[in-house]
Amino acid sequence: MSDDGQSSVPDAELRIAVAFTGGLSLAVWMGGVARELNLLTTAARADASGTPAGLVRARYKRLLDLLRLDVSVDVLSGTSAGGINAALLGLATVRGCDLGGLRSLWLDEGGLGTLLRDLDEPRPPSLLRGEERLLRGLETGLKTVFDDQVKGLDREKGLDREKGLDGEKGLDGEKGLDTGGDATPGLAPSPRSDSDPDPTQVFITTTFLGGMPHPFRDDYGSTVHDRDHRGLFRFTADALRRRETIGALARAARSSASYPVAFEPTFIPVGEPTHRRPDMSPHLVRPPATQFCADGGLLANRPIGPALQAVFDRPATRQVRRVLAYVVPSADGAAEPTVPPPLPDDVPSLGPVLLKVFGVVTSQSISAELSALAAHNERVRSRLRAETRLARMAVRGADLGDEELRQEHRGKHIRSLARAVAEETLGQMIACGAGPDDRPVGFGPDLDRLTAGAVTVIESAAPPPEALPEGAAVFDALARFGRPLLDGGKATVLRLLRESAAQAPADIRTALEEQVGKVHAAMPQRSAPDLRGAVRPVVEAVLGRVPPDDDPVGTVIRSPGWGDAITGQLPAAGELPALADAWRTMAGAVLDTRRLFPGDGRGENDQDAEWPVLLAYLVGDRTGVRPEGEPGDPPAPDAVARRLFDLLAAQRVIFPDEQAARQRVELIQMSADTRTLLDDRQTAAQKLTGLQLHHFGAFFKRSWRANDWMWGRLDGAGWLVHVLLSPQRLKQLADEGVPVGKRLREIAGTDAPRGVLTAGPGGEPAELAFLTADVAPGLPASLPQTSMWVALGLQRLIAAEELPCVAEQAEADQKAGGALAAADFLQRFRRRYPDPRQPVDPDTVDEFLRACRISEETFRREKDSRLLKHTVSHAAVVTANAVRATVDRWSWRLLFGGVSRALRLAHAVRRRI
Repeated sequence: MSDDGQSSVPDAELRIAVAFTGGLSLAVWMGGVARELNLLTTAARADASGTPAGLVRARYKRLLDLLRLDVSVDVLSGTSAGGINAALLGLATVRGCDLGGLRSLWLDEGGLGTLLRDLDEPRPPSLLRGEERLLRGLETGLKTVFDDQVKGLDREKGLDREKGLDGEKGLDGEKGLDTGGDATPGLAPSPRSDSDPDPTQVFITTTFLGGMPHPFRDDYGSTVHDRDHRGLFRFTADALRRRETIGALARAARSSASYPVAFEPTFIPVGEPTHRRPDMSPHLVRPPATQFCADGGLLANRPIGPALQAVFDRPATRQVRRVLAYVVPSADGAAEPTVPPPLPDDVPSLGPVLLKVFGVVTSQSISAELSALAAHNERVRSRLRAETRLARMAVRGADLGDEELRQEHRGKHIRSLARAVAEETLGQMIACGAGPDDRPVGFGPDLDRLTAGAVTVIESAAPPPEALPEGAAVFDALARFGRPLLDGGKATVLRLLRESAAQAPADIRTALEEQVGKVHAAMPQRSAPDLRGAVRPVVEAVLGRVPPDDDPVGTVIRSPGWGDAITGQLPAAGELPALADAWRTMAGAVLDTRRLFPGDGRGENDQDAEWPVLLAYLVGDRTGVRPEGEPGDPPAPDAVARRLFDLLAAQRVIFPDEQAARQRVELIQMSADTRTLLDDRQTAAQKLTGLQLHHFGAFFKRSWRANDWMWGRLDGAGWLVHVLLSPQRLKQLADEGVPVGKRLREIAGTDAPRGVLTAGPGGEPAELAFLTADVAPGLPASLPQTSMWVALGLQRLIAAEELPCVAEQAEADQKAGGALAAADFLQRFRRRYPDPRQPVDPDTVDEFLRACRISEETFRREKDSRLLKHTVSHAAVVTANAVRATVDRWSWRLLFGGVSRALRLAHAVRRRI
């Protein structure tokens, strides 16, 4: 309960998927954004604390309490150095850990002086130490995060959200009622849900140097040979909870950050551990043969695709707000000046051409992913409209449930299960290079043969019935379709409950919330058979004993173990009673909704709301059957379940290749090109040092990394507040009597600037005027001015925590021989805070942040510094050693050997100066 008597129990949810791009040292800025995501998602459940992190969490919690919002991060993807941040944030999210140690990881392990190879290494495979230093630092950092759980978050028992127990949601994405059981600190108890036993996923891209064979045939029977070099690691929440996964997670992040020349390629064992390296096949989406990997940004530097696909693949069992955060420090070409076209004689030299070509390779367009996002959102709208139209047709007399439709649905259901097994089997056989007479597996009818074989196994086991029985036996029959059909039915029933409660009186709304809780609680825990683990020993056994000229596909089909893997996709006998009970509960929820709305569910014309049409169909009301206002005799629960099945079957037949999309996805680009009321810098170029030296810049000095980390947190907080302050949500709260303006002022810590609650400087309307308007012309798309104001309170706390670190690192750089560009800032800061342990007053940070101009330091200003000369000479020696080891002719080796020795001598002299 808030101070003004308003309830603060969350009744809405925001799910955030995060895509971290590549960017080399710009990953330090992205790490700051990851830190803010970590603080936001742990704010509601963490114990109160007076630490700097605790104060920031408390401010986030006040905002979440106002919005009555539950926030989670459940899908993360990363490429290149962004994969490191995705791995660490994913682990912290699943384990409920504090990510504050990520700053020290970047400060200590992200320096060129630390990463550069030893001068005496005769044949260096790269300039920087990947296995010896980066990988070991990642393992240490991941272990630190793994053990640093936030007080108040008990992930060992399992939080509802992180285990996919998202049954707390009810109406409009709202939580159901308290059903008892153990409560998580800071959260109202919620019913156990079924839909996502393992929702949190981390995707990390890489580039296979050897690739995977991907042959196919053209229309004339000729073989087209192709190789796919795109690699993708996937870590589930179940894997991230286990300490033994840390080694594989660190190796995946290291492989994605293996920038050519800078770091050596990463060895990825597939099949079994080798040479003290873990087997990576359980975490690869498509396992290749054992090989080396390079930077994930070479072929996928914009990892939106994996995040989008994971979002689309999640079961749509309820309506929640879904946001995809595209984290990119600075968009390509965002601030490029206009230049005149080149002349024919302006041919660029070799060096700039190579750099430009490499930049083109790693700066892929994201238009395809954005088109997929738009298409997905359109499918959401069209599927909901289609469901309503089918129900309306049935209300008007059409028959959805004929036997032909049911038979077609059953066939598609069985074939989808069979196809999943067939594709997994074929993928593993292709990876192993199986095939007779030099013909790789995958040509011709191999996939069709495997699919047909799997269908035969399912039909001979315990498939769904060909016809639905009459009476109560229909529930047992529906249970044999397993979870896919049950999830679809649950999505439709929750849609009915949510939409019918939107404008309902309080007593009816409460009753519908109870039904939501019952539906969620009735769902059995989803079983997740390990299809890859079941198929793998079968394929290995077959390929190990079948001669090359035999038929490996046929042998696999005849293998008893393969049949066991197929039947494992069907619901087990022990699961059927719980599945049947879930169908009974959903039918009961529909009947209780009819009781709450007597005579209001017939859907007589196209202008009716959609939920009455659904209700009229499910309970069997036809237009003109009964007078308005007379409820009539309620139908039997089995009749409701049968109609629900017919509606789902019709949609499956009409949209055979699409999942039942129910959630729209909003896209927001989180970059450093953003404003804050604390400082006048507005672009990444004005804030970040990591943009220098082709994005290697922040690796040079500790203070540069501390600066970029601080700005990552400041910018991240601003963007997160921008996402949280939904105009629709604020309007809903204001209509309920919540003093939104007053509560926002308490969070911001200062009065609102002009343009938020009052007219702007140019006479433009107040941004929050819609909260009090009797008739609003329409809600704004976003609230940029309000967001900057509200974020100010958070950003002052962040700056108070980070400025002492920036000052400490600047002093360390000066001692190491760096230029004294930060002297003015240090003088001011130490005059006010001479003791490094003295807490910084957040009300004083404005002056010091504006004085902190480390972002203006450049390599040109460092050209005479001892630190730069030392770093350059060290890098030159390593480069000469690497080139000498690469060339073949003895004369070139002699030349570069002499260069190496001369540079090594010069470096030793400089170190003594």
